[in-house]
Amino acid sequence: MPARSPLREEPPTDALIDALKTLRADDSAPVYIQIERCIRMGVADGTFQPGDHLPSVRDLARQLGLSPNTVGRAYADLSREGVITARAGGGSEITARERLDQPGLLRTRMERLRVLARQTAVRGLALGLEPDEIAEAVRVELAAHGRPVSGKAVQSTLGAQEPPLLSARNRLRGTVSSIRAGELLAEVTIELREGAEVIAAVTRTSVDRLGLQTGGRVSIYVKATELTLGP
Repeated sequence: MPARSPLREEPPTDALIDALKTLRADDSAPVYIQIERCIRMGVADGTFQPGDHLPSVRDLARQLGLSPNTVGRAYADLSREGVITARAGGGSEITARERLDQPGLLRTRMERLRVLARQTAVRGLALGLEPDEIAEAVRVELAAHGRPVSGKAVQSTLGAQEPPLLSARNRLRGTVSSIRAGELLAEVTIELREGAEVIAAVTRTSVDRLGLQTGGRVSIYVKATELTLGP
């Protein structure tokens, strides 16, 4: 575990409270997502170090004037991703880096990363940006946090026998019932069986690459680690 900086001017708990007090009412993301984002960014930029204690759910909720359920949801998501862990005697702390190398936990984190990458790609394309511009924006952000892209090839986090098992378990089959395509994005409605359908938002390029057409058969691979419902 890296040594903590002797120049830290305030306890990590105080830094977290100060950071979370900037939660924005005009942010379209739910408050629990803003809390998760703040803690992740604090870990990424070194504000929070492995082993740093976090306020309890009730204490943080009280200081921020939020419902304990809201804070609890954020902590639960971060715990599932391995960003924080429960500590003996109660409360939570930033996870030690060596624990993040556990294969199962690493797969969960990589799956979450793929979901975020997919969202970034789709939203960037929807803004009319070119793929190189989107990738460059990500590279700039990583460099700004002191973690520039190395250019080295990344090895798969799955074992040799796992992709086929995951594919078979998470695959749905259906028939394309309609396609609504714009210049960059497309909405594909897929009928799984009578009375059951899913709607997938994909890029126009994916529609062309996969040769999707009304009445055609298609497979759906479920990879998302969370679902967000709205009114």
